[in-house]
Amino acid sequence: MHILKYMAGLLAASGAVAAGTGAKESAVRELDASNLHSWVDRQHLALVQFYAPWCLYCQALKPAYEKAAATLEADNVPLAKVDCTKNAALCDQVGIQGFPTMKVVLDGRFGIYNGSRQESGIVSYMRKHKGPPVKEVRAAEHSSFVKSDHVVVVGYFKNTLVMELGMLREVAKELIEDFTFGIVVDKNTAKKQKISMPGIGVYTDYDGQMSVFSGKYTIDNIRRFVRSRSVPVLGELSARTFSTYSKASLPLGLVFYNSDESRETLEKELLETAKEFRDKVSLALVDARTYWKHAVGLDLKTQWPAFAIQDIGQHTKYPMSQDKKLSAAGVRQFVADYVAGRVPPHYKSQAIPETNDGDVFKLVAKQFNEVVFDATKDVLVLLHATWCIHCKRLMPVYQELGRLFANHSGIVVAQMEATMNDVPSNDPALEISGYPTIVLVRATNNEVVPYHGDRSLGSFTEFLRAHAAHPVNSHTNEVHKISANGPGYVVVPRQVSGFTPKDTRHVEL
Repeated sequence: MHILKYMAGLLAASGAVAAGTGAKESAVRELDASNLHSWVDRQHLALVQFYAPWCLYCQALKPAYEKAAATLEADNVPLAKVDCTKNAALCDQVGIQGFPTMKVVLDGRFGIYNGSRQESGIVSYMRKHKGPPVKEVRAAEHSSFVKSDHVVVVGYFKNTLVMELGMLREVAKELIEDFTFGIVVDKNTAKKQKISMPGIGVYTDYDGQMSVFSGKYTIDNIRRFVRSRSVPVLGELSARTFSTYSKASLPLGLVFYNSDESRETLEKELLETAKEFRDKVSLALVDARTYWKHAVGLDLKTQWPAFAIQDIGQHTKYPMSQDKKLSAAGVRQFVADYVAGRVPPHYKSQAIPETNDGDVFKLVAKQFNEVVFDATKDVLVLLHATWCIHCKRLMPVYQELGRLFANHSGIVVAQMEATMNDVPSNDPALEISGYPTIVLVRATNNEVVPYHGDRSLGSFTEFLRAHAAHPVNSHTNEVHKISANGPGYVVVPRQVSGFTPKDTRHVEL
């Protein structure tokens, strides 16, 4: 009996402990169709995650999101979430395309969240948006402030009314998601930093150094200076540092090496070139033993060392000829020619077919612009990959579509193998996010119209009838029953991983 009492007491005590130390109530507010919009209307600053319970990326995000929500309670910045499997219509209304999607709320309106998925990244991002874009920094907090982020920009001005501060504020509004901005009006602090007023210093954690702005005060010059100083001179580009370089928004000069000795030699030989063109091109060293596929993607041969310039924002690449051995003088001249606009972008392309008299026109990059942007033609373009099973299933329907319009004088049905040919255009509508990608380039104005219908012949013809500049004949109705067995889509992996398309739970890779 005593043992039973003892056991009962022990169990009761452990239950009390469990109750006292159990899971705390979540700081994340669960919203649904009944209260999302009214809740958003009341928020000055908040964050909402749209998720699906089955999504592995959502599950991975959950602990960091919960911790960030708890941390930000003290800042009065609420975090919420919406289960899109229970609120499908609501998520469609908000424009959710995949999971997880986070949207920042600013003064009752949704905006794009561009922060990371780590707790510290979420907290930092939201705190930056809470206050003014440029924080006034007191002398006592200067030392800690310049170490508060990877890149910290501080303006030193005699007062808060000077014209130069207005320019810095405009830059801060644009770049606040990537960098931290402050202002100092204390002369002694500026003197200790060896900066004359007005002045701007950029502090970076990669070398613990400060760079001082020395150009003419314009918004463009300040923006370019901040971005160029956010990355080291001839640093190492890798998966870990890629995000930092991409935020700098400058073309990348990629120096590929394949040994420690080669890296050391290239670093010494190219350092002055990297410094000379720092405001125009970010030169970086890349280990070809790990990232040789990236070099191949730039159309470089696997011969090292090698050099190429890549403009991520413009989707263009400029591989340096490998006919001669790479030299410091050669790299410097190539970069100088690029900056002067004397180096045309390079596009990977198959050879132009000797004959092209099939019902579907076989495009290659070398003739893409000539054919696709012919203002006298409506051109339907299928961008596909040989390995894509959905593309293979679509081909019989697409061939039949080509046969149907083979004699139409104003409509061209075309296709291009997009893993063997680059798309020579920086039009966002022609960016490939998955296969197959299908677009119509309209005659007369070259407007690009994405195709989002199903894979039936009837859907294609109705699309052309609705969007083509040239009329579509009524006889196309006779083959509406031909189908490719429903839609299918292979997503191209993103640079930033962890995104499950809403309508694609099983993705072929």
